[in-house]
Amino acid sequence: MKVSFFYYLEQLKAFSKTPEIWSLLAVLFLALLTVFVGFFYLPLFLAIITTTIFIGIAIFLVRLSLSSILIKKEVLFKESELETIIEYLHDGIIIYGLNFKILKLNKAAQEIFQIKEEEIVDQIINPDWIKNPKFKSITQVIFPSLAPTVHQLSEPDNWPQIVEILTDEPVLSLETTLHRLIDNNKPIGFLKVVKDRTREKSILQSKTEFIDVAAHQLRTPLTAINWALENLKKITLNSPPEAKEILDQAMLIAGRALKITNDLLDASKIEDGKFGYNFKNVDFVSFIKEIIGTAEPIAKQHQVTIFFVDSFTKPLFLNIDPERMGTAILNVIENAIKYNIVNGKVKITLSEEENRPFVKVIIEDTGVGIPEEDSKKLFKKFHRGANVQQLEPNGSGLGLYITKNIIERHGGEIGFNSILNRGTKFWISLPIDQNLIPKKEFSYDESL
Repeated sequence: MKVSFFYYLEQLKAFSKTPEIWSLLAVLFLALLTVFVGFFYLPLFLAIITTTIFIGIAIFLVRLSLSSILIKKEVLFKESELETIIEYLHDGIIIYGLNFKILKLNKAAQEIFQIKEEEIVDQIINPDWIKNPKFKSITQVIFPSLAPTVHQLSEPDNWPQIVEILTDEPVLSLETTLHRLIDNNKPIGFLKVVKDRTREKSILQSKTEFIDVAAHQLRTPLTAINWALENLKKITLNSPPEAKEILDQAMLIAGRALKITNDLLDASKIEDGKFGYNFKNVDFVSFIKEIIGTAEPIAKQHQVTIFFVDSFTKPLFLNIDPERMGTAILNVIENAIKYNIVNGKVKITLSEEENRPFVKVIIEDTGVGIPEEDSKKLFKKFHRGANVQQLEPNGSGLGLYITKNIIERHGGEIGFNSILNRGTKFWISLPIDQNLIPKKEFSYDESL
């Protein structure tokens, strides 16, 4: 009890100027006055009872008030702690009301937008602010539709809303996450987190440009080397077997190097949205058969058998880019062949989906499978599974990244399921209705 009393006494001293203390003192004064009057005007036993009751009430009020003071102190501490965290976060924070009145702009946000908090806090921002160069960028962030380039990264109806915004004057690459502030199940405002990706995107752009230039510089001599080796093979038909083996090996290595270079250039073009597509109406059944014909020599080399099953009795026309789609599907088929077992099988099935206007290509193999830890990274740039690297050390790790971008540019989907050491089944769905094909080229990359 002594510890408790002195503890409360210390808290009482600390909060001697708070409104709660003055209210408590007023109540205690009235209680003492009532007790004092009671001893003069009431019988002794009634005065004792009254005094006891008022002392009990006074003790209850003292404890209640001091508990309230402690709770208030804790709340103030938490608010101060939260304010400090928000103020010194690395990401920009903008807090504003339902009427777009700016309530808070932390230091990071002030640095991103090059404005001071006092210049905008308590101001109601509206789209007309974009006319003021000083507030142009923050206006585009509050109203993303005003920005030159906007990419919706989250589903439109899902919260939080995540959007990538590119501004000009100044040039900024920003990722914003909008949260609703809720009180009693009703929105009372918004909190927007702003990540400045400008420097990061600049570095990635520089890296892409370097790879692009290097690949361009490599492709010309590699093409010339391939051409020279092919001609050399033609004029050395009567060479010793050892020389032919060396020549075949050189051609194989040069071919791999050229494919990696071409993959790098394709990936670079995809990132810039300049891969380029030429859509045509194509008989898709015949198209798949042609791709299988291209893959059969590779299958023979790896001692793998290809089976094709389709349920179509008449031509099926799809609007596709034959060259790009051929690259995408052949990538998957070649993987099914290369990462298979000796005397393994690759089954390719073509059928129309039941519940939507899509055609599905299924490519199923009896190969090594995909480890679970590699499943989430399979379509990322430069990723190759540990088990396939042992089978085929050479490779760019770009094939499936390029494939996914091509498929999605056609309005399609790609997925897979796999059992380690038992095989993998890839499926590709493509729309029959050309209205489902995106109108613009875009870049897909899970690593971003």
